Amino acid sequence: MTYWPLTLLISFLIPVITLPYFINYLRKHNMGQRIRQEGPDLHQHKVGTPTMGGVIIILTLIIIILLLVPYNKYVLWSLIITVGFGLIGLVDDLIKYLKKRSLGLLTMQKLLLQIALAFIVAYGVQQSTDLGTEIYIPFLKNSIDLGIMFVPFAVLVMVSSVNAVNLTDGLDGLAAGLTIVSMFSFALIANIQNIESIGIFSLIVAFTSLGFLVYNFFPAQIFLGDVGSLALGGALASVAIFTRTELFLLIIAGVFVIETLSVIFQVISVKLRGKIIFKMSPIHHHFELCGWKEPKIIIRFWIAGIILAIIGIASI
Repeated sequence: MTYWPLTLLISFLIPVITLPYFINYLRKHNMGQRIRQEGPDLHQHKVGTPTMGGVIIILTLIIIILLLVPYNKYVLWSLIITVGFGLIGLVDDLIKYLKKRSLGLLTMQKLLLQIALAFIVAYGVQQSTDLGTEIYIPFLKNSIDLGIMFVPFAVLVMVSSVNAVNLTDGLDGLAAGLTIVSMFSFALIANIQNIESIGIFSLIVAFTSLGFLVYNFFPAQIFLGDVGSLALGGALASVAIFTRTELFLLIIAGVFVIETLSVIFQVISVKLRGKIIFKMSPIHHHFELCGWKEPKIIIRFWIAGIILAIIGIASI
């Protein structure tokens, strides 16, 4: 246990030290952000900002967990989930770069890859661990046994989580900051449950993301890219699954949920009513178009994330 503070410090320092070199490499090879046409005009100044910063997050997690963390099935599966979804994001990012466009994988292609990976992982977790099929219910101090529905439920949790983080990753440092808040929350939950391994994994992801945030906060020198947002979404899903608090994820990661719902409601409203609800979705773009400055939105969303995390922890 005495080595964990040093492990967490190294998790923070690796991205802090390596990202400047990675940023220069990306700039040298013109591997910058391409802004989608449907995005706000306010973001045009971000064109060309280096992306795929999630590569450093994934490499840091692999190094730390394989070299400094004692073997544990839950931690290994968490790493597999994180890296697996990150690789799907990496393919998406590389297609954008190679094709010189803002769209990588088609939506259906990305979704099918995510579902396939999630199903394989969920089945593997069920067969190779003693996790069980029970999940806890917030506020009720009770649990329910999903039985044969555990695998499809876990698939839903993983796919929803990675896409929620991906949708939220639209402002400098927003997704990374919210991930840090959520990961500290799950570290506390794991400690309450005496699941030290998942607690340490959560903290490693949090400190690695914190190191990345040094260069990702406004004005960002580098973006997560899909490789980063999908990886962090996978990490969030994994710690929720292994602490059996998947339903608590809806509260603790509530800002991610709100961002996703804003997109869903916007699409439904346009299709059914021919009218928009928000000036633009996800909802952080709505506030931008209302005249809020980007740092103001980011900080307020972080505060909302902290409040929701406290409520989620209190509901244990």
